[in-house]
Amino acid sequence: MVEPWTYLGPLGLALLLGLAVGAEREWQGKPAGMRTHGLIAIGACLFVLAGRFGFAESDPNTPGVDPARIAAQVVAGVGFLGAGVIFFHRNLVFGMTTAASIWSTTAMAIACGAGLYWAAVAVAVAQLGVVAGLAPLEDIIARHAKHTGRLHLKYTSSEALTAVLSKCTDRGFTVVEIDTEDGDGNGRHTTDLVLAGRGSVKELTSELSAMSGIVGVKFQEDGGNGGT
Repeated sequence: MVEPWTYLGPLGLALLLGLAVGAEREWQGKPAGMRTHGLIAIGACLFVLAGRFGFAESDPNTPGVDPARIAAQVVAGVGFLGAGVIFFHRNLVFGMTTAASIWSTTAMAIACGAGLYWAAVAVAVAQLGVVAGLAPLEDIIARHAKHTGRLHLKYTSSEALTAVLSKCTDRGFTVVEIDTEDGDGNGRHTTDLVLAGRGSVKELTSELSAMSGIVGVKFQEDGGNGGT
């Protein structure tokens, strides 16, 4: 019988390494952050451990019995299922964390079938912690993450636009480009600002929305993080 620490150690290390790589991706403002990398890492590790320790009692010489081959087919099949929940909309990627969650859940199911019950429980606890418990750390990273995108702005006066430019600079963003202003005939103007820099987009848009003369603010990330 395999001792629990034989696989709990590799699972913990895989999770930590995956979270570290994911944190760097979030710091750079890229899709697939800590949750996605952490779930994929621990799920992949559990797949390998299940194949390594989970079928020791099976006799490979028994005709028609090959549990490892069945498990391999499950891994291949769930890849198509996970790909089906990932989609691209308005230059944003959505669903990668959900796909990674499906991947690690499949690994848990295979571990249960292979008799590695403690490994399955450990991954389940880790998955719940990753999905539900990383929000505070992700918020900290988001305040300093790198962002590049287009700020859609509606305003009523040139003074308001000047104030927006000043606020963006104060928040650590560089205004790379300003599109031509368009008016609607009712005293409102619209323009797009291309921003680049490090900082919290959520806090920036919230402050801009509260400024006098600002009617609407919307930030569209260029290749940034999407939904779960």
